[in-house]
Amino acid sequence: MEPNQWPGTVPEDKQEGVLDERERVRISDVRHRATGEQTNWTTTAYFLLTVIVLAISGLMLYPFLPAITGAIVLAVVTHRPYRWLVGKMRNATAAASSALVLVTISIIAPVLVLGQFFVRQAIVSVQMLQDAGGKRSFDFLLERFPPLARAIEHSSEFITLGDVVQRAAQFLGSHLIAVLSNSVAAISQLIIMLFLLFFLYRDEETMTRVFTRLLPLTGSETRVLMKRLGDTLNATVVGRIVVATIQGIVAGALFAFLGVRAAAVLALLTTVLGLIPPFGPYVVWIPVALWLGLTGHWIKMVVLLGAGTLIISSLDNFLYPALVGAHLRQHTAFVFLSILGGIWLFGISGVVIGPLMFSASEALLAIWRSRLGGDSGALES
Repeated sequence: MEPNQWPGTVPEDKQEGVLDERERVRISDVRHRATGEQTNWTTTAYFLLTVIVLAISGLMLYPFLPAITGAIVLAVVTHRPYRWLVGKMRNATAAASSALVLVTISIIAPVLVLGQFFVRQAIVSVQMLQDAGGKRSFDFLLERFPPLARAIEHSSEFITLGDVVQRAAQFLGSHLIAVLSNSVAAISQLIIMLFLLFFLYRDEETMTRVFTRLLPLTGSETRVLMKRLGDTLNATVVGRIVVATIQGIVAGALFAFLGVRAAAVLALLTTVLGLIPPFGPYVVWIPVALWLGLTGHWIKMVVLLGAGTLIISSLDNFLYPALVGAHLRQHTAFVFLSILGGIWLFGISGVVIGPLMFSASEALLAIWRSRLGGDSGALES
């Protein structure tokens, strides 16, 4: 032991080296913290930039949402016939062009004709309300049911029945003009939809591969998500829309047979409301049956009540399970809420987008449950 050195102390010639080592450790810690803070800031900035870019892209695509949804729906509905056409023609471009022509002739053209017929019927209905015919019908109803007339008289001291009819006609007429003024926008959406449909046909595999590659999921998780979305799309399109269309056609034929005015408008309304599972066509044919009874057409009322219960509304119970089968995963209540919420948020496109969002949420939650809890069965359920 050197002189003047206490036990356990560092010799003077080594103290300088120890201090240098401590300084290097301190500097390394400072640099590490600075690098970590810079990395966190860079990651946060990149995340915010990604969110902003995705939001702007979504806003750019939002005006074309009906066209995008329509193209995807048509591509799913006609997928099997298109694959058969590809097998026969051996050329993707030629098959996509031929499929586009066939879809235009067999699906889009009839829809346009029906839409034109619906517009004409709606114009006739509005004109009927605007002239004296609507008021005469209400006057006839009040004459047959004096208690109803007295109730209306007591509850409407400041407004007359003619004012009600005229205001209803003005409301319907203004909205009908708005619908007709949007015909140019509808044609634009139709052209964009056909343009997108062509590429969905021709580049189906490429688009699917790019979409799945962008998802931050594993291969099995991506397959689960795509299967859930595919099942929901088939259940919504092939099931709900087809059944609602058949119900509208049957209801329209029945209304025309019974001599109900504006049968085409009521048929279209039946189809639209048929997309909402709990209500369906009941909202249309029950008020029509009541109107027939109130106007003295008792036999027609009984026929409509019987046919509406046994045929129109019962088609959903038989056709929907037969068309959808195992593809149906969501409860009727969830389908109801998803369709209403989708329509409220996205318009008519929400009929498809709403159930898809619910299915995507269900699949993503199952994936998180599988990752966090190791429950591999969550992805299979």
